[in-house]
Formats: sequence, structure tokens, C-alpha cells
Amino acid sequence: MIPSDIRLYTWVDVEDVLLRLQQENNWPEWLVWARGYWDELILGIRPGTKKEAKEWLNETYDPRCRINSENDLIDGYIILESIQEKERRLPILLEETEESPPTPKLIPSLARPSVLWQPTDQTQHPEPFSEDCPPVIAFHSFKGGVGRTTHALALAQALAEEKYKVLLVDGDLEAPGVSWVFKQRLPSPSVSFADLLALAHGDPSSEAENAIQLVADRLSSSLVDQIYVLPSFRSTSEFTSLEIRPEHLIQGAKNPFLLTQILANLGKVLKVDAVVVDLRAGLSELATGLILDPRVYRVFVTTLSAQSISGTLELLELIVKLAPSTQDEDPLPAWIFTKVPQAQGFQSVLDEKEAEVLEVIKPLLEKDEQLIPTRIKTLFADNLVVLPESWEDVVTELQRSGLVNSIHPLLEWLPNRKETLSPPVSTPDLNQQRERLRDETQKLIYAETAQMEDFFPTAPLRNLASDYRLRVPIAVIVGAKGSGKTYTFLQMIRRQSWEKFAQDVGEHEVQVSAILFPFLVSNNLEKQANDIVNATRNSAIKALDLALPNHEIYTIIEDRIRNSCNSQLHEGQWREIWLDTIAWSLGYQVETEGAGRDFAAHLGEKKQQVVIVIDGLEDLFQEIRNNSNQQTALRSLLQEVPKWLEQQPNRPLGIIIFVRRDFVVSAIAQNSAQMLARYQPYALNWSWEEALRLVAWVAKKIEIIQSPSSEKLQGMRQEELIDYLTPLWGKKLGSDRSREARSDKFIITALSDFNGQIQSRDLVRLLNIAASQSINNSYWKDRILVPTAIKDALPGCSDAKIQEIELENAELKDIFRKLQGLSTEDKKSPFTQEEIKLSLDEIDVLERNGVILRDGDKYHICEIFRLGLDFSQNAGRSKVLSLARLAGLG
Repeated sequence: MIPSDIRLYTWVDVEDVLLRLQQENNWPEWLVWARGYWDELILGIRPGTKKEAKEWLNETYDPRCRINSENDLIDGYIILESIQEKERRLPILLEETEESPPTPKLIPSLARPSVLWQPTDQTQHPEPFSEDCPPVIAFHSFKGGVGRTTHALALAQALAEEKYKVLLVDGDLEAPGVSWVFKQRLPSPSVSFADLLALAHGDPSSEAENAIQLVADRLSSSLVDQIYVLPSFRSTSEFTSLEIRPEHLIQGAKNPFLLTQILANLGKVLKVDAVVVDLRAGLSELATGLILDPRVYRVFVTTLSAQSISGTLELLELIVKLAPSTQDEDPLPAWIFTKVPQAQGFQSVLDEKEAEVLEVIKPLLEKDEQLIPTRIKTLFADNLVVLPESWEDVVTELQRSGLVNSIHPLLEWLPNRKETLSPPVSTPDLNQQRERLRDETQKLIYAETAQMEDFFPTAPLRNLASDYRLRVPIAVIVGAKGSGKTYTFLQMIRRQSWEKFAQDVGEHEVQVSAILFPFLVSNNLEKQANDIVNATRNSAIKALDLALPNHEIYTIIEDRIRNSCNSQLHEGQWREIWLDTIAWSLGYQVETEGAGRDFAAHLGEKKQQVVIVIDGLEDLFQEIRNNSNQQTALRSLLQEVPKWLEQQPNRPLGIIIFVRRDFVVSAIAQNSAQMLARYQPYALNWSWEEALRLVAWVAKKIEIIQSPSSEKLQGMRQEELIDYLTPLWGKKLGSDRSREARSDKFIITALSDFNGQIQSRDLVRLLNIAASQSINNSYWKDRILVPTAIKDALPGCSDAKIQEIELENAELKDIFRKLQGLSTEDKKSPFTQEEIKLSLDEIDVLERNGVILRDGDKYHICEIFRLGLDFSQNAGRSKVLSLARLAGLG
């Protein structure tokens, strides 16, 4: 089967499958050689092995390979990634040969190109972009390490904050920077800049229209905070295997500015307002296609160092000579002096260097002396020396450094600025607010009751909807108990279609109308929730024009799975069981082997799309920690089934699996980190900011404080959310002049474990208990939740937390029982290992789960567990915020 990290866009990807087999020593003996190109794949095989070769091809490229009969001119074909109704095929030819493979030579090269500038006829000016094309902004620097990528990211963020949509392209194919920043958010990107180059190179149309359409289709699932991200490569393993480079695209093309035109047209298809490209540093052919195009908004980034300035001046001289901004539509180059020290003496150095730049570009200003080039100075910021790993944290650091504001003059440089405003909403009486908060949060605490039709579109759900706007989703959503898995599952299936769910999350440009079908569900659902499940199942089966199966089919399916767990099956056998039982549950070829594969083909023929939604795996695999057969079954569901579905042409069948993190780790012991990283953007983890956003959403939904629009709420950053929630719980747990802790900081910290994890259920429960205890309080009139009620709510939250953890984690349950059985004199925090008589392994379990924190030879229990375990505080470091700082969380 095709490896999960390979997508067959072109012959390059088809060849990658063969290269992977070669690297893994799985190259068959009968295969002498393979030659791929844009229009065919030819295999040289030993005489008499054609039948064996066809079987091997069918298995290796499953499910995209189609083998023809003996009488056909070609032996078969491979279905490439395509747009619906426009299937793309790569023909396969088999040639029998007596050749012997030559002895391979060791070549000390990564095929880096020589440094050549693209020859440009100064008398030939490119045609202006059409008015509906977005501007293309290219960031370039003579030297690396000057902050070029950071400033490109800052501009993309500044545009996004102004409600522009941006296409952000990592054009640095040798040292990708943008790609690394978004690696955690987009761990498995659908398409890359390298793919665009390869597709365009093999596209017979004049301006690569087919390539653009396909890339836009796949790229539409990579929208992050108003920014479409086009990484340099889909995988870091591809960095040294770039077959088609920018210069290959330009060589021989009728339009020497084809690369820029492709990027502008791609932005046009995506309907973005700007295309921002981060280029390779230096005098490189990887950058010339853009910096020598006078239509491009060229931004040159430099420090004040002599080498950087000198190289930048040389670049500008080349632009004046080869690609001047001579037409009315051509923008003047802009430049940014970065990492400028704040010492007063550097102002004169800055003025001197700016004068040198103006002198070099003087010929561009002769036509109109009123022209003023855009130039920006940004100060040195130590928090940007090493960027964080996640995009969200990068945004925080960019804003904290002031770089996003500093980059704003570039927005004035660009055309078509927009502004949006949101109207305020009035709020009701104070005591009514407390009562409403108590009543509504009670419905939110337990998802199984299904009383709440509305839901909070968390960042992971927004990521999921954004990534799968044009493709049926295939994703694993990981979360701990209380993180909102079942709640989200119910909110998803009650909408019955993927399009409706994605729209309710806030993604309005959804073009997937797939039917949602709940395959497995939790055994703990109450009647109202079960009614929703049954209604969605019946609706889906009816919409697919299938016969409703006997209701006992779900018992039959669970029995089939449980009985299969008594046999030692491998992952491939389990994949077929999962596919078959999914088909049976929809009433398709019930209890027939092979129904799953036929069902996918059936959907493809009928042009129907279904997304299977799964929850309640903890009920099915109760011995997952110790039962290897259950581990294999779950491992196949989490890995083999998604991998098979992802390779289906036009992907008619999708799957969304809600699963606890500890189940993933138990089932995939070897590569669980890789698995978790792949689906990290959809994991139900709550950051400090997202926890505050949840509280703000609850307040907005209940209309207890002045509410911003939903769009405004989703765009609010942490400091804005803190200010917004002041009417809810005040600035501090006391008066503004008191020495009490800041309200938001105390609440989030008190509910978090020492791993920094907070559960949504705990947060909503605190709001519920605190609201109940705040009713009729007449002293605090400047807030809804009074300080004493917030503090008094913590023991109740902790008691419930302990009970829920014991249901989820057997290891912790046994240790908690030991701790609860201690005498009152021994139940004090901090404590030593000897005082509570736990083994080193048990101490390790508590540490790994964030329950305790080591401080010298003593251990502290975090607040959310301490109160429920009835541990008192000893003398010494004991305050909630002090312990958070000790854990590195404050």
C-alpha cells in the first residue's frame, strides 16, 4: 500500500514510492529499472515476470492502481490526485529486458544549482496583473539570519488582523523557515511549493491552469487564522530531493515571469487579498524569478552590518539595471532595517545607510520626485532570537515585540485595505446573570445529557473545519476524560452533515456536503443523546438510499469486534474487519466479507460522501493496557484504516475518531509520539488563552456580559480576553488595590495540573458552583462571580475531578486509594516519599500525570488534586501561584 506520508500528485511522487522500497531493501528481484516522467511510468522487468509485476504493482499502489488486460496498449495506470470529474492518470508500461543493473557510483552532491541570474530583456516588460489578482509581496535578504522570515510572518499576521486573507508561501527551498513555524499546526500538509513547481512543469496549459486548480483545491484545507500556508515541502525528508526547481519552470517558458504569474493566479483562485512569499537568501536562482519581476512588491531585509548592507545595495543595483519599476502599476522596492539597537548613537548610522540606499535607487525616482519609497526600522527584540515551535506562540511573541505594529507601513503600501466593526450587546440584571450562569453551565458540565444544542468552536475544531473544507475529513481527535470528546461528538453528529458542522464552527467556505454517521458511541449516553444518535443514523442511511438494518446489527458488530480480539490477527486483517463492520452498520451488504471495500467503491460510483464518527472506544477496549489483541485492533483503526481511506480516489469515505490519549499510547507503543504529533492541531488540549476564550463564549452565549461578535471573539488574544472577562470575575480576587492574585491567573492555575493541562469540564464546573454561591451577594456589585465563591468552588471541583480520573486511569485510581487511606497527620503537602509510603514507580506515575511536583526531596500536590484527596498545606511554599512558578507555568 502507498505510504501514508506520500500523495500521488505527479510522477515524482509515484517514483518516491519506489525509492522508499529501495531504501527499505524491498526492491523486487525481477524489477531491473524504473523510469518516471510526467506522462508515463516505465518498468524494466525480467522476461516472463509480467504477471508477477502486475500483482506487485496492484499491491504497492493500492488503492490507486488499475491493471489492464493483456490486449491493451498500456499495462495499466495509476490514479493521481485529481479534482472531481477530472481524473488524472499516469500510464504504466512494462518492458521485458535482459539488461543488468550497472554498479552505482558515489556522487558527493545534493544537486545544488550554480548561482546564475535569470537574463532579462529590459525592453520587454511583463503584462500587468489583472485587477482581480492579489498583489505578490516577496521578502528577500542578501544574508540569512537578518529576520527576513520573521518579518514575512509579521506582515502575514498584520494582514490577517485587518481581516485580509493571505497566501503565505515558503519559497526558501534550501532552508525553509515558514514551514518549520507551521509544522506543529500543519504536521501533514496536503500540498507544497515543490508540488506546485512539479505540477506546473508538467502542465501543458500556457499558464499551468490545471496545476493551479489542483493545488488550490488541496491548499484550501490549510487555512490558519486567515492565512493559507504553502510550505516548501510536505515532509522534511524531501528537502534534498527537489526534482523541479524554479529555474526549470522558467527555462523555455514563453512567459519568463511564469512563476510570479502562477502565484498570483493561485492567490486569485483562493480569493486571497495578498500573496506573501519568503524567498531564499543571497544571489540565488531560487529567488530571481520574483525579485527580478517589477510587478512584485519587493521587500529587502537587512541589518546595519557592513556585509548585509553592501549585499543589499548590490541587489538594488541589479534591480535598477534589470528590473526597474518603470510602469505606473509597478511598486517601488521597500526595505527594512532590522535589529536596530536602541542606543542613541545608532540613529546617525541609520540615517547614513538610508541615504546610501536612496542614492542607489535614485534612477527609479527620477520619473516622479514626489515618490517616497516605503522603509521601516525595527528594533532588536531578544524574544524573537529563538522563535517558539507553534504558530500561536509565534504570534504572541510577534505582538509582544511590537513587530506586527512596526510592519504596518507595508499595509499602506498595498492596495485595497478593509475595515470591520462589531456592535456591542446589552446585558441583564446582576442577580439574573448569576442565576443564568448557574443554570446554563449545569447543562454544559456533562455532555452525555445532550441538553445544549450550541457549542464552543475551540481552536482544534476550527483547525479541523479549516483543514477539511474541500475534502472529507480523516482525523483522530485525542483528548483526556473531561476534555470535551463526547460533547464534541454529539454536537458534530446532531448536525448530520460535515458542511453544517463546519459552518457552525465558523468556517463558511465549505464545499464538502458529506453525511455524518455515528458508527460507535459511548455506553454512558442518556436517552436524549441516544435519540440524537439514532436519528442521525437513520437520516444517513435514508440519504444514501440504503435499507435500514435490524437494530441488533450494532450488537452483532460489537460482538464481532470482541470475538476477533480473542484471535491474534494482524493490522491488515483488522483493517478489513473495521471496513466491513462500518459498511454493515450502514445497512450495506450486512455480514458479508469484503463489504467495506465494495462500500467505498459504491460511494464513489454514486458520487456520495460519508464521514464515519467514532466515540466510546474505552467501552469496547477495557483491557487496552495489557491485552495485545485489543492493542492491535485499536492500532489498526487509528493507523491502517485512515491510511487506506486517504488513498481512495476522490476520497468518498472519511473518518473522525475520538479517543483518549492513554489509549493511543497503549495501542501504539513504538511511534505514539509521531501519531500524536500528526493530529496535534485537532487535539482537545486547552491552552491558557483558549480556556479564557471558552469562558468568554459561555458569557456571550448566556448574554451575562457585553458580547462581541463571534468573529471578534475568535480573534481576541489573551490580554483582550482578560479585559473582556473583568465584569465576570473582576481583575483580582479582591479589590483592584488589594494584594490578591489576578482572577484569571488564579482560576486557570488552580484548575491546571503540573503539566499545564486544564480540562474544560473543570472550568465549566467552577463557573457553575461559583455562580450558585454568588447569588444574593450584595457586597460585590462590580462583578458576577464574587471572590469567596470562586475560592469556595475549588473543593467541589477537586472532588469531582478525583472521581472522574479514577474512572479513566486505573494506575492513578490505585494510588489515589492509597493516599486517601492515609491518616490525617500524614496527609500534608509537601511530603517525602517515605512519609506517604509510595514506591518510586508510583511516584513516577504521579509526576507523569502532573499530580505532584518535586522540590528537592519533597513533593507538592497541585490544587485541583490536593483538595479532593483532603491533603492540608504544610508550612513553606504553598500558594497556588508560587507552585505554578516552581513548575515553570507561572
